[in-house]
Order: sequence, then C-alpha cells, then structure tokens
Amino acid sequence: MPTNPLRDQAYKHIHGKLLAGELPAGHVISEHSLAREIGISRTPVREAIQRLEQEGVLEQVPRYGTIVRRPERRDLEELYQLREALEPYAVAQAAGRLSPEDLVTLGKLCDEIRSIATSLKKAPRAVLNATLMRRVLSADLGFHMVLLRASGNRRLMKIIADSRVLTRIFGTPRQEHDLAILEETYRYHSGILDAVKRGQADRARQLMAGHIGASMREALESYDHAQAAPDTRSIPLGLPDDLLADLQRIERSPAQAARKSRRPKA
Repeated sequence: MPTNPLRDQAYKHIHGKLLAGELPAGHVISEHSLAREIGISRTPVREAIQRLEQEGVLEQVPRYGTIVRRPERRDLEELYQLREALEPYAVAQAAGRLSPEDLVTLGKLCDEIRSIATSLKKAPRAVLNATLMRRVLSADLGFHMVLLRASGNRRLMKIIADSRVLTRIFGTPRQEHDLAILEETYRYHSGILDAVKRGQADRARQLMAGHIGASMREALESYDHAQAAPDTRSIPLGLPDDLLADLQRIERSPAQAARKSRRPKA
C-alpha cells in the first residue's frame, strides 16, 4: 500500500487509543469525531479504519456501523499460539549475535522489572497500579522487540509485532499483575538474557517458549474469570510513544532494522 502521511497519522492515532483502552470492545467508531480530534479530513481516517478492519481489530456491523471487535477466547488463544510458535525460533536466531548496545538495553529492561517488583514488595497491596503497569508493559515489550530485531528476519518481526499489538488490544481490560507474575516475568527475562549472551540458542528457545506459555495461561485464566464475573471497570494502560513508534518503525523500515541487528555468530 502506497505511503500516505495523513492515513498513517490517523492509523497511529486510532491505534494508540485502542492500546490505551480508550476505545473498548463494542465502541462505535465515528469517522467524524476522529477526524475532528486529529484535525484532518475524513478520507484518511476512513482508510485507516479500513486497515484496522483488515487487521481484525474493528468490524462492520450492518445497520450499526464500525465497532471495536469484542474478542473471543479463541482470539487470545490463537495469538499466543502464534507467538509461542515463532518467538522461540526468533530468540534462538538472536542468540550470540546481539550487539553490545542491545545487551546493555536488555539488561536495563530486566533491571526495570526487578525494580518494580522491589517497589511492589513494599506496597500495602501487592498488585500493580496503572503507573507501574505501564512501566511493566513498556519493559516487557521493549525486551521482546530488541530480541526480534536481533533475529534479523524482517517478516518474522512484522508478524510477531502485529500479534503482540493485537494481544495488547484484545487484552484490555487486563488481568491484575501481582508480585508472583512480576517475579516470574523477571526470572524468564533474566534467563533468556543470560542464554542469548552466552550464545545458548536451545536454552533461549526453551525459556522463551515457557515464558509465552505461562503468559497465555495467565491471560486465558483472566479472560475466563472476566466472563464468569464481568467487571465494567478498565484501566487505560497505553504504551509510551517511543515504544509505539518502535513498532511502527519496524513496520515501515524492516529491512533497515534487520541490517542493523545482523551480526556474525560468536
């Protein structure tokens, strides 16, 4: 599809609102309101909406309009299964070929998770609030994206990035992350970092598969609980602009990102 700056601007705006939980499942999408918010005409907004329909996030309902899809359990399950099949392969490809800068970044992202866990231990209630949850989501997404770039496979990067975004959108409202989940995430991330640093591809692959499998079980348990006891409350948990921009940069220039991350095996 040819580049269209206004359409891309509209897509980014709607995408951000979806990730932040500002457009919940069942919400009717208004071209007019979105165009007014962004300050552009309705045509690029309509094109951005069509793209999101193709991606399965929005859907047309006859005599009602375009709405945010209400995910089914199968949607979440399939997205995690896709990641479980692809990300372990990607991290194995990245093992032993990360740049020193990438390793430093991965270390900082692991430290961020550990720091939040330490803060949570001192809190009156060992459950993440909205601010801490944003920090966790940022550190988690950043960790995975660095590894994906280092894999050097641009098509794999695009597929997994799209599936992660859909998982985030369909996971709103999200399950509460308690200290146990946070410590489990840190153990997986630190183990994966150690494996890729040492060039241990098989160990990195196994740890990533275990990490995604655990995340899928937690997400599905949360979904089942929400279905059994619906709660209309949701916390907008958007991702920082820099990480959203990172996803969009990967989509726009995957070849450049792949070339930058391509390193000879140690």
